[in-house]
Amino acid sequence: MSSSSRARGNIPTCTISASNEWSPLHTLLIGRASSSLFPSEPPHMIRATMPSPHQHHLFYPHHAFPASIVAKADEELDNFARVMTERFGIKVYRPEIVDWNGKANGGSRSGGYTGAMPRDGLMVVGRTVVEACFAWGCRRGEVEEAYGGPGGGEGEGKKKNVNVRICRAPKILGRDTVYDGLLDEDEDQDVDEDMHHEPHAENGVKKKRKWAINNTRPAFDCADFMRFDIVLIGQLSNVTNPKGVDYLRAVLPSPYTVELLNTTDDHAMHCIDATILPLRHGTLIYCPLRVTEEELRRHEVFRDWELRPLPWNPEEEEEEEEEEDGPPMYMCSKWLVLNALSVNETTIVVEERQERFARWLEEEFGTEVVRLPFRHVNSLGGSFHCATVDLVRGEF
Repeated sequence: MSSSSRARGNIPTCTISASNEWSPLHTLLIGRASSSLFPSEPPHMIRATMPSPHQHHLFYPHHAFPASIVAKADEELDNFARVMTERFGIKVYRPEIVDWNGKANGGSRSGGYTGAMPRDGLMVVGRTVVEACFAWGCRRGEVEEAYGGPGGGEGEGKKKNVNVRICRAPKILGRDTVYDGLLDEDEDQDVDEDMHHEPHAENGVKKKRKWAINNTRPAFDCADFMRFDIVLIGQLSNVTNPKGVDYLRAVLPSPYTVELLNTTDDHAMHCIDATILPLRHGTLIYCPLRVTEEELRRHEVFRDWELRPLPWNPEEEEEEEEEEDGPPMYMCSKWLVLNALSVNETTIVVEERQERFARWLEEEFGTEVVRLPFRHVNSLGGSFHCATVDLVRGEF
């Protein structure tokens, strides 16, 4: 199937297999930006997750991203798909074009969000496809609208693989309770056992950190987890709670396990892939402002790995400041530089303006770096890793 092919009901479950982030890519899902809306969630969630300059005037119902940014983002995604197909021989699938203003909202009146970030909603673990239990109401129904449901369209006469397992997100019956006790109007309510807390250290003292969702029902984004063969490393965040982690552990087949990384990012929306980047087996780059080497070494999977902190803070780099004519980073910090996509253990795709990062990868690790334009996709809330789902990696 060509890079322009749509994936509605046509994600090929007969050829799904992926267990890490670095083995050679064979089949890939790449998102679409068409009709993207600013996500509309309660004010406390927006304050907890979005950069402060953009919190107060953009994230309201049915508010579309600027048309020029969306159009250029689609051009960047199309170009990315062409490069993956023509240069690397990777089979690329694309989602359905969806009007997010009127669909993918699970009955919400606020509209949807985007089809540009499929890794938030889907992950492949071995031969199991898992759909996220989204915390955000504006994302409920996103997978159904864009893909017809994973594995939903093998069609008559098409081969199905009985070894592939599809785990659809459970339906929410009645009113969603994930924000109960956390809304601005609930500020004076007492915190109970269903509040989503996580202990973290501050000046050596353990404290509880309050997230923007509670723990009344499972919630997680798939982009809060990365695969390290049979171990998934994940994090709690403003969109992933303990019940979401328990649900994921329950649906994954043996021998896959889930371990949680204790991070220090109070503003985490999702995307552990802006905190850690497994460059290849045995080598990991990480954000030292969000996680420590000591914490990483706590996990057996990293005991013998080369763990390298990015040796500069992208937020402080003048060369990476937004140009006057460049798209704003509405939803992300500049640590999005780590949200790169490994084609294999020696090749990685990064945003073309991240030249310092690209040179560092080449000089320090001997990595072949593919530089592609992606700034307008970045403006919508993610980069190459978020904009993709690995369907087949490694042997299959």
